[in-house]
Amino acid sequence: MEKIILDCDPGHDDAIAILLAAGNPNIDLLGITTVSGNHNVENTTRNALATCTAYGIKVPVAKGSPGPLVSDQVLAIEIHGETGLDGPELPPASFDLDRRHAVDFTGSSAT
Repeated sequence: MEKIILDCDPGHDDAIAILLAAGNPNIDLLGITTVSGNHNVENTTRNALATCTAYGIKVPVAKGSPGPLVSDQVLAIEIHGETGLDGPELPPASFDLDRRHAVDFTGSSAT
């Protein structure tokens, strides 16, 4: 079984990636880290938490960088909408964001 930490910027594509990773019997999903990409990091993090809540995925989610390190940020609002995941009605998160920064996330419990 492969142990993975899924680093993503949940818009529609990465919401599906979360579902596929969590549902794959050959993957031990240790956690999810989020970054700015398809949308800002606040929205991508909310989208990851909401996707996990909606589908009963119980893994830690840690927020990462608010923007690119070496270039200007370009959002895909025309594709993913104002929230980064427009369309599906997802519930608010039923668990808290991991308090570690994504860079410090190892998949083990928060300290």
